[in-house]
Amino acid sequence: MTYKNVYILMTQYPGFDAKILRWYSRFPYTHTSIGFEEDMDTFYTFVSKGFFVESITRYEKPDRPSFPCALFEVKVSENVYNKIKEEVLHYKENKGDFKYSTLGLILCFLKIPYKRKNRYFCSQFVAEVLHRCEVVKLKKRSSLYFPKDFLKHKELKLVFQGNHLSFVEKYVRKPNKI
Repeated sequence: MTYKNVYILMTQYPGFDAKILRWYSRFPYTHTSIGFEEDMDTFYTFVSKGFFVESITRYEKPDRPSFPCALFEVKVSENVYNKIKEEVLHYKENKGDFKYSTLGLILCFLKIPYKRKNRYFCSQFVAEVLHRCEVVKLKKRSSLYFPKDFLKHKELKLVFQGNHLSFVEKYVRKPNKI
């Protein structure tokens, strides 16, 4: 059987919301996104503007400091890999139908499960995709997932921890080093 890698990227962006989440969760990473082995510069997530395709290299600016990040890998069959890609493509093609869930994030802080149709925050989105594609069995509802909750899944293996500039050098500028 052929296996492929799906990646979960956790980052610590600066900002007020991120500081609150770091303080509350006592975990250094405040943002979660999902990506695929073919393109280590492109990850998919939810931000305040809704579904978002993010490029890690877009943060390479002289006036912007480097920030911490961690990359987790999960090996899946080619069939599951394609299923995850189809799921993410559905969000991308219909991104106007999806919104960010500020209320969902607030309720997550309060440990109140709440799922509103077509609304997600970043870690909820990643948890739901991995669960729907049968990569992980969630330990709780996706609407209660913070980035640190992914550490509870033995299927996810830490393959990188450092700053985003080191990540870009290792995985984007010099591909096939994973």
